[in-house]
Amino acid sequence: MKWLKNSSGKPDAMLTFATISFLVVTLNMLLATLKSLSIAGTVVEFQYLDVGTMTAYLGATFTAYVSRKWTDKKYEPSADSSNAK
Repeated sequence: MKWLKNSSGKPDAMLTFATISFLVVTLNMLLATLKSLSIAGTVVEFQYLDVGTMTAYLGATFTAYVSRKWTDKKYEPSADSSNAK
């Protein structure tokens, strides 16, 4: 799988998961406004996701992304320690 790249230019799985979850919830909201779609006699109905479900879905992925980004920043090696050998 090809991951999205973060601001450092590194492949980032959590950024990819957060982006996908945002797109899923947004797509669900857009399709739910249509309520139903009829294609060649077949009717497909769309329902809103429960607010709690959307919150849990988005909250978990965004929290994991922000936590990992904060941890990377906090424990990033300093320039002094990489030069001292």
